[in-house]
Amino acid sequence: MKFYKNSIPVGNIYYMLAYAFRDLMEQGIVSVRPEEFDNTAQLMAEIIIRGVSYQLKKGLFRGYESCTDELSSVRGRINMSETVNRCSHIRRKIVCDFDEYTDDTLLNRILRSTMLLLIRSDIKPRQVSDLRRLVTYFGQVSDIALSEIRWNSLSYDRNSREYRLLMSVCRIICENMLHSTENGDIILADFGEENLPKLYEKFILNYFAVHHKNLSPASSEIKWAFSESCSKLFPKMQSDIMLTNGNRRLIIDAKFYSHTTVQNYGKHSVHSHNLYQLFTYVMNESEAFSGDVSGMLLYAKTNDDIIPSEGLSVNICGKAFAVRSLDLRGDFDSICRQLDSTAALIE
Repeated sequence: MKFYKNSIPVGNIYYMLAYAFRDLMEQGIVSVRPEEFDNTAQLMAEIIIRGVSYQLKKGLFRGYESCTDELSSVRGRINMSETVNRCSHIRRKIVCDFDEYTDDTLLNRILRSTMLLLIRSDIKPRQVSDLRRLVTYFGQVSDIALSEIRWNSLSYDRNSREYRLLMSVCRIICENMLHSTENGDIILADFGEENLPKLYEKFILNYFAVHHKNLSPASSEIKWAFSESCSKLFPKMQSDIMLTNGNRRLIIDAKFYSHTTVQNYGKHSVHSHNLYQLFTYVMNESEAFSGDVSGMLLYAKTNDDIIPSEGLSVNICGKAFAVRSLDLRGDFDSICRQLDSTAALIE
């Protein structure tokens, strides 16, 4: 199986994406084990292929798009200034602004243009063939400059909400991983340090949400244990993962670094700010929660091999704290077993 430079198998990245974007599983996109992808382009191409194939079975989203055209009869609103500028009246025509119900929507343009980019990248011949076949269903859809998309302004209604997942994947491709070579070819870089931490955190939360619903997994805000007027001046405390079982609560801080420890004068130690932050979370949550609150730093395991998978435990001010590492380098079943053992701590 191929590995990233951070030693995570590409197939595991695929599953992490599946949990981070739970629609991947709900739509059956990961109903089978992934192929051994050689690179990120192949990984993303497979997600797009399966996602678009699923969407086509339900039908492409159609919507009303604003159009301006020179017509022989009135449609919509007459654009008098354009009619004069184009001298349309001389040809006995008028320029009209109107809404047309069409496949040529912004969301479909993004999908089409992303597929065309992937076709030019380093993917498998079978994937090129699949993408070319899918693009033919977008014959009435125009291209768009992906670099000019304002991703945060995309909106979804009841009819287009299923596009949210596909747009998230397109955004990952277009914003973070697309690079052009000198000869115009497209390459997709591996997930970098800037992309994996959030994916790692979201994956763990949604894994518990799928397989350990009894623990009410959530990313809950933790309130400062003092007056409301004072707390407004303090930063917001947002937990990564919070698991609750009756009168027991575990706060998990998921961390993804190149090195799980820092080294000073030859001595390895846990990142101090991580421990201080978790301690603050636990002590403040203990004031609001009537039961027992404990904390855990869950690092993505690196080549350091300093923190064992089974972890380290310590009691501070009457509260249990643990430091564990999650080894993402083996098969995905082993990752599941590690997370299940973490959940078992309060089950």
